[in-house]
Amino acid sequence: MTSFKQRRRRAPRRGTESSLSSFEAQSLPAHHLRVQSTLFQEVARLFRGELSDPLLEGVSVTSFELTPDGRNARIGFTLPPEYAEGGSAPIEAALVRASGFIRAQLALGLNLKRVPHLRFVCVGVAPPGFSIPEDGSAEEGGES
Repeated sequence: MTSFKQRRRRAPRRGTESSLSSFEAQSLPAHHLRVQSTLFQEVARLFRGELSDPLLEGVSVTSFELTPDGRNARIGFTLPPEYAEGGSAPIEAALVRASGFIRAQLALGLNLKRVPHLRFVCVGVAPPGFSIPEDGSAEEGGES
């Protein structure tokens, strides 16, 4: 008795949550995690040296989350300490303007089937002396 109703009951339902739970993150294929890591490194490199907008100086990428289908990416960024009181609205507008350039650079530098749509999310303000080295691990700049 393998009717359509039985097969339908056994099929897992996909949630509409926008963020991945820890269970879902553990069940992602290794290829997806490698692509996500490569995209994070490339976007961080672009922020360090390729973006010429003066509003984006000091903005650093802190997280990168690629959806399982690879169509969308949520990029977490921190504001430099001097923008702590001004808010993130002008920075977010500059990031929206720069997203086309960032996607074009990703398309040129990586061999992907599709370049994800980028969405930027402010995660906070970096403390004074905070820097992210090229390997991506966060460290305090003034302490050893």
